Amino acid sequence: MIYVSSDLHGFYQEYLSFLDYVNFNSNDTLYILGDVLNRGTKGITLLKDIMKRENIILIKGNHEHTLCEEFEEIMSAHSKSEVNQIINDFLNIEPIGQESTLYDFVKLTSEEKYEIINYLNSLPHYEEIIVNDKNYLLVHGGVSDYSDMPMEFYEPFELIMGPHDFDTDCDYGTIIVGHLPTRYIDSAEPDCIYYNKDSIGIDCGLGHNGRLGVLCLDTYEEFYF
Repeated sequence: MIYVSSDLHGFYQEYLSFLDYVNFNSNDTLYILGDVLNRGTKGITLLKDIMKRENIILIKGNHEHTLCEEFEEIMSAHSKSEVNQIINDFLNIEPIGQESTLYDFVKLTSEEKYEIINYLNSLPHYEEIIVNDKNYLLVHGGVSDYSDMPMEFYEPFELIMGPHDFDTDCDYGTIIVGHLPTRYIDSAEPDCIYYNKDSIGIDCGLGHNGRLGVLCLDTYEEFYF
């Protein structure tokens, strides 16, 4: 089965609950549309689990993008006090719920830190897949002005931040996006997967006291945790 989710934001238990519920195995694939870090307290644990699974594909979100830069700056520090100052500066300048993630990163070995940085830098900004002869474009933030322009010509910042136009018609197929919790979409049922024209919103607000939403693209069955 092919599953899609987004914005797990460090909620490791909900992630495990999904894997256990569907008996996720080597024949399945899970696409996560970014933002597995921050807000929750188990972002690093969650990320490390994803990294070791070949059939879980993470697409870069804005939190991965920002944290990669923060991780690299921490790695350049020469003392514990300098690390703490860097983290405090990040929390004051751009507070995105990253405190637990940053302090857990600091506890890792140098090898683990480099592995995470290299992994985050290697993440794609989108994926194009076909399920049951239907085309899907998977992207974290979405595309605000979708056209027939090849995807590689979009700027990475556009793809991770959007905003996505849910009223767009897509000649390619169906666009599935995260980033914006469905509770903030006027016509959507809060914290539920949202369908409109050629778009699907998959962020059900787990990082905002909502829940994890997962969609099976083979059956269109929805799962919530």
